Amino acid sequence: MTSRCTHRWFRLGLAGLLFLSAGSVAVAAEAGGVLTREGAYWVKTETGSLRPTGALKIRTRGPVTVSGGASTTTYTLKTRVKAGSEREARRLLSQWTLRNTLLRDVATLTLTWPEHPVASAEMEVRTTGGSPLYLETWSGDVQVYDIRSDVFAKTGAGIIQMDRIAGQVEARTAGGNVRLGKIGGGVRCFSGGGTIEVDRTGGESWFETAGGDVLLSQVGGAAHASTAGGNIRIGRAGGAVIARSAGGRIEVGEAGGAVVAANSGGSIQVGQAKGVRLEATGGSIRLRGSSGALRAVSDVGSILAELIPGVLLQDSALSTGRGDITVFLPSNIALTVRALNESDRIGRIVSEFPEILVKASQQQSRQFAEGALNGGGPVLQLTSTGGTIYLRRLKQ
Repeated sequence: MTSRCTHRWFRLGLAGLLFLSAGSVAVAAEAGGVLTREGAYWVKTETGSLRPTGALKIRTRGPVTVSGGASTTTYTLKTRVKAGSEREARRLLSQWTLRNTLLRDVATLTLTWPEHPVASAEMEVRTTGGSPLYLETWSGDVQVYDIRSDVFAKTGAGIIQMDRIAGQVEARTAGGNVRLGKIGGGVRCFSGGGTIEVDRTGGESWFETAGGDVLLSQVGGAAHASTAGGNIRIGRAGGAVIARSAGGRIEVGEAGGAVVAANSGGSIQVGQAKGVRLEATGGSIRLRGSSGALRAVSDVGSILAELIPGVLLQDSALSTGRGDITVFLPSNIALTVRALNESDRIGRIVSEFPEILVKASQQQSRQFAEGALNGGGPVLQLTSTGGTIYLRRLKQ
């Protein structure tokens, strides 16, 4: 699955306001901020305020934190450098420029830096939270909290963490984890090498990571999840689930639509869903409580399916190339079962239902079974070429 996290990043602008950390000594105050000495480092602190009525756009380098709930929008920028003298520190820090602009109700903060920077920067912004936020940092962690609108965030190398965002979220990091709390709208998220973890989204959402887990507690709509080297775990999705993993487990607790999942390096487990289409080339498949059409194929793993009482099944097929198939059936289900086993082992089909008779074919390596439960109904086709097929009675 390819993420379509389209990001609209802006060239932004900056200026400055003043914060002295405890224990620091003010060396000089100037138009560009206040310079202090902190051990072997020199720190310039710039602060200022903005009045955005439209969007707030930030472009910076280093870690940045944005939090809503303030009566006005203010910011603090600290640039830090290790230098032997105040004069040397001023020369190095003067290469970092902070601009603050307001154009057509859109406030922008822009930090520019030299081609080969030896200093570092960190920014903190407090805002009312009512304006859409567009945030980009060249490298560094991103934290955003209490925004009542949409948030678009990007970092070249760092962690992204957000919580209590009322609107939609787009988040992109080239090399870190993403941690999202409560998001009111849908989410589009990409990580180049970290874990994505989400508490709740309010709409259809997309998640992709090239090297970590995707852990979603609740998605308000359909959920799209992909990882090249980790696990996918989805507690509940309000719509369909589309999941793909190249090297971990896929687990879906509950889906409001169908679950479509492919795993080339691990197992697949699905709870309640309105139909499944599952393919595992290197692991087992587990189903419990799903309804609709069940389609599952495992190349080298076993399949276990538990059909709960009252489930409405459609024509379904479970197949494995090298593993057992075990199906638990409630006594009141109306179903037609057809099973075929072409493995070279004895005891290839075991049925606990007298209605489903097991027969041996003229070919010793084949067994088949067929029967109708409670008058028959949708067809459940079971096929194995390397294990045993078990038809078990569900204990209630």
